[in-house]
Amino acid sequence: MEGDLVTWMGPEYAKGKNRFQPVDGFGNLFPKANNFFRACMWLGTEKGSQVMFRFLSLIVFASMIVNAAADSNVTLEKQLRPVYDSWSRAMLAKNYEAWKSATAYARQVETRNSVVSQKKAFPRAMFSVPMRPPRIAGLAFLSAKAKGPTATAVYFGRVDFEVGGNVPESLLVLRFLREGHQWKFYTLSMINQLPAELIRDVRANKLGFLKEPDFQPSGRPPMIQKECPKPDYVADLHVIGLGFQSEVTINGISEHFVSDDFGTQLVMGGLRKGKNTIQIKNKALGTSKSGRKYAKVTVHVKTGKKSNPIIQVFEFKPDPSKGPFTYSGNIQVDKATLGRRSKR
Repeated sequence: MEGDLVTWMGPEYAKGKNRFQPVDGFGNLFPKANNFFRACMWLGTEKGSQVMFRFLSLIVFASMIVNAAADSNVTLEKQLRPVYDSWSRAMLAKNYEAWKSATAYARQVETRNSVVSQKKAFPRAMFSVPMRPPRIAGLAFLSAKAKGPTATAVYFGRVDFEVGGNVPESLLVLRFLREGHQWKFYTLSMINQLPAELIRDVRANKLGFLKEPDFQPSGRPPMIQKECPKPDYVADLHVIGLGFQSEVTINGISEHFVSDDFGTQLVMGGLRKGKNTIQIKNKALGTSKSGRKYAKVTVHVKTGKKSNPIIQVFEFKPDPSKGPFTYSGNIQVDKATLGRRSKR
């Protein structure tokens, strides 16, 4: 579980669509800790969601000294902290009604869909996780910001999920949504393996990096997903969109978005026997951080068999210079497609 951004509370959203995270060759997040992965997905994240990894480029603004108290909204933090504490107590007590009371409705639907899409029982499976919500008592409070119906609270210290092993100094980002006149808990993300210079800056109250979007409220509430049916097959979607902005929708339910990036995500509602619909829109970007343009979308059924863990049932790979960049068609799942060998 080394590195980068560990998102515990479900998928992060950009323009209401799911963002993607790198995975192993079989489409598994946390390939060596699948129980931890399920916990991350079901309990909600920034984005399965689902727990996910994403490389976060931290830009520290040179020579910018910010007083911690001046950069923080202490009054807002006092409003948000009890909301997180209520959510945490509900998770520990495995109290579904209390969990619903503390959790934003958008996160409730996302969590339910993540569990059901893996053919698990909701809400029972949500509480069967090998970790505890981290305590924020004892962490250093850095910042709380609100924008429209969204808010963030950022903390620094040893963020402990009580799963054993070393607990490094990390940044903890809590996200909230306002429903009516009340704040509700939405997501939790942890950024670990911090550079030594960043840790020094935090201790010196040099907090310019908190201006980065990953620590700021977006101001846009996420789109509320449709409740998905129990799938015939658990499936994942793999998208490569280097130099492209890609949007994919499967069966009118599972919506995904990636911009100049790549990754894998659970298909909400999975796949049905027979015909499934898929729509793909790729828009070429002016530049690419990788220096190349490449677009590819594949869909895989997860079999649960060691000998053949995934089966590719769909592929769309346009010419990056000529296209076509859009596609609307079907994914057929039958004996013929399921007879194929594993392929990424």
